Amino acid sequence: MAKAIIPFAEGPKRPKQVISLGLYRTGSQSLKEALTILGYRDVFHSSALVDNFDKWNGMDAAADANIACLPSYTGNSYTREDWDAYLGPCEALTDVTPFAESLLNAYPEARVILVKRDFDSWVQSFLRTLVSPSSDGVLAWLSGNVFEPLVGLHLSQTVWKMYMGLLGVCDLGKTRDHNILRAGYDRHHANVRRLVPTDRLLELDLANLGWEPLCDFLGKDVPNVPFPRLNESRVFRNKFQELHQNMLVAGMLKILTPLAAAGGIGVLGIWAAKMRK
Repeated sequence: MAKAIIPFAEGPKRPKQVISLGLYRTGSQSLKEALTILGYRDVFHSSALVDNFDKWNGMDAAADANIACLPSYTGNSYTREDWDAYLGPCEALTDVTPFAESLLNAYPEARVILVKRDFDSWVQSFLRTLVSPSSDGVLAWLSGNVFEPLVGLHLSQTVWKMYMGLLGVCDLGKTRDHNILRAGYDRHHANVRRLVPTDRLLELDLANLGWEPLCDFLGKDVPNVPFPRLNESRVFRNKFQELHQNMLVAGMLKILTPLAAAGGIGVLGIWAAKMRK
């Protein structure tokens, strides 16, 4: 059964003018800031979801509807109207690569930016910054598979779906396979080139990301400010660690609440206070 569409942002539905389809860890946060400086309104980037757990459920529904390799795939792929309902006021989209084909079909008029990064550098960053912090270790596994679902959240499982969708695999463990990473990397770039006419596609190297080619492609004046250079790698690692720790506390409280109701509230309070230190 299709999950309800939970809007990323409320507001008027605006045309999607720009879609950035570089792989994760290819400067999407910097590009999001650059597009905002250029005047695009409500530029989408998944970092806006980090502190809003309810919004992750919307991303989870979008993943299940549009990423065909997932075991949870529903087959109810989003139409233009569905994407408009989810991304309403966003005029530009970044950090949406697992949804590339669906979005390109929904918005064939959009200009597309493909930021590339050397494969070996990309693999190291992708695994170290995203895959490992989100899934390595007992605490990460418990958070994603036990404690988050227990309290009604699916954040870890959603990001795992995005990583699998990026590479076209149905098993998170395969996202660490070098051959699969190489094949996914090559396939994605080839698919974007196949689906997007050359006059609507700008390919940029991460090392040369800057105002001039971007503004020339988008028909914008070059701003009188430096091009934003953001690196959120430490932020991602810290956020995953914080999530897993908080979910341990929340999950255990959920489990132990019946004990508190039965007379163990003093012990539960002491335990919870220690866990928060």
